[in-house]
Amino acid sequence: MFHLQNHHQATFVYGPEIYEKLVPEDHILCRINKQVDFSFVNEACKDLYSQNQGRPVIYLPEIMFRSAIVQYLNDYSDRDMEEAARYNIIIKWFIGIPIEDHSYDHSALGDFRDRLGENRWKKLFFVILKQIEDAGFAKGNQSTDATHVIANIAIPGTIGLIRQGIKAIMEEIETVDPKLFEERGGKKTADKKEKLHTMKLEEKKKKLVEVVEEARAIRGKAEKLESPSVNKKIEQLNQILNENIEEKNGKVQKKKEHVKDKLVNIVDKDARHGAKSDSKPFTGYKANIMKSDDGFVTNIIGTAGNTYDGNILVPLVDEKTKNSSKPPKIAGDTHYGSAENRYQMSLRGITIVAPIKEDFNPTGLLSQEKFVLDKTGVTCPAGNRTMISNYNEKEGTTIFYFKKEICKQCSLKDQCTKQEGRTITIGKHHELVMEAKEYNKTQAFKDDMKERAHIEPKNAEMKRFHGMARARYWGLPKVNVQFIITAIVVNVKRLANVIGSVCYLKTC
Repeated sequence: MFHLQNHHQATFVYGPEIYEKLVPEDHILCRINKQVDFSFVNEACKDLYSQNQGRPVIYLPEIMFRSAIVQYLNDYSDRDMEEAARYNIIIKWFIGIPIEDHSYDHSALGDFRDRLGENRWKKLFFVILKQIEDAGFAKGNQSTDATHVIANIAIPGTIGLIRQGIKAIMEEIETVDPKLFEERGGKKTADKKEKLHTMKLEEKKKKLVEVVEEARAIRGKAEKLESPSVNKKIEQLNQILNENIEEKNGKVQKKKEHVKDKLVNIVDKDARHGAKSDSKPFTGYKANIMKSDDGFVTNIIGTAGNTYDGNILVPLVDEKTKNSSKPPKIAGDTHYGSAENRYQMSLRGITIVAPIKEDFNPTGLLSQEKFVLDKTGVTCPAGNRTMISNYNEKEGTTIFYFKKEICKQCSLKDQCTKQEGRTITIGKHHELVMEAKEYNKTQAFKDDMKERAHIEPKNAEMKRFHGMARARYWGLPKVNVQFIITAIVVNVKRLANVIGSVCYLKTC
């Protein structure tokens, strides 16, 4: 056997120059570091940390901010990032940890995200965006879209959701009145789960009645405690019961009518049922995105999954304009082309380009699109004209009336209206809509829509490569932070790639 005699252990002392030998210049992190100035982070976050207490250098805001970029760039979990910051030399260099130092604990990443909060993260997003604009990018025309993000929760059925409500009350009762907790079955009641997959339909209906009766009984006992914390859980259970249960002829049953803004899970109270289309429902959130024509995300706002896309256009634009630059033109799909959105954008000196939703008559009769409208009157498809109108000051609309005598003799009466006379309502922003309809017939509109289609690959990039297909966290504020960090990451990545490209160098 071979033995080492008088062995002296070597001591290695590394300086910062070791990184120069180990980090390749063409690595994405090296290129990001070259193009983006992160020195503003410590100053922007200094008020979040006590000036009287020292903290390890690895917890400096800039180090944690850089760590968030690496984490989302590679779609790491917090624990994965802790390990990468400990053993990956390129990552240690980028985030600013000496090569011989240990990494931070993974919990520091979550603490940093929470400490900044969505407003501070958005502020940092716009500082980075300003650097990108100063480099000559991200200005000019924009596109907007909303993409769905699946919530990080299981979706319980009605019985399972009521069970969640019962458990929440029982856990609060355990803290306030342990004796009552045990009287109501203790952990057995709190943690009870139904094996619904083995039940037939009639058995499930019977079980629903049992669970509702149990929930009401526990609620009755809990109300007598008159505890503020317990009362909050009672309100939550009441919401679950009201949104999911109805009684007909004294029988408890699952509510059949659609309930708007329905709670879907008490673990993530902000997630909501939404739909990508009539046949593609989902549960979670929407990331409402604005993108420049040269491929940078210029704003992002998270909302619940049931939010209407078009309602977020004004907040997206106003926040971007306040913190960055005002776009001359914004392209979107039909959701963004409402008369109100066109009016709001016109007030801001911005052109909105979007298809106009086709006029649809739910009765199956002639739609309003078949009528010719002008400033003084309306002409019907049969050639009859009316100038009789009434202005609704509250709504800002004008209603034109066709006399019943005219409609009665019209050959298209049966195809037009079931009433004695037809009415046509003109919205308060009618002229803007008419202008848009004319523009939408042009080649310029087709070109705008072709450019707008490029936002889809950007959405796919954020979801496929950077973890935004599914929420990492619970609750809209934290999910919004996820969206903002993801947007920062794809922006700095694109800046590094574009500036380093042959195409960009040729145009310099």
